[in-house]
Amino acid sequence: MSEERDKMLRINRQAKEILQSMLRDGKEYDEYLLKNAVEQLARSVVDLSNIQLGLDSDPPTTLKATVVKLQIAQNSVEFSQPKQLA
Repeated sequence: MSEERDKMLRINRQAKEILQSMLRDGKEYDEYLLKNAVEQLARSVVDLSNIQLGLDSDPPTTLKATVVKLQIAQNSVEFSQPKQLA
């Protein structure tokens, strides 16, 4: 399996984990942490679309950076202290 494919599979897995965390019922998250997560996710989409469009000069490095951005987003969602809704 190629390194790029491994990175894409990791990105896919992390995105699914973020979705699972966000879809839990009865949670309300800190606005700042959600804003940070959305920013990192948007940057990841830009990176991936640039690779697909052939606009990126170094896709392997961009994929590594995208994995890091998704990890930041995942941490913002999973390790924040959600408030329980009453």
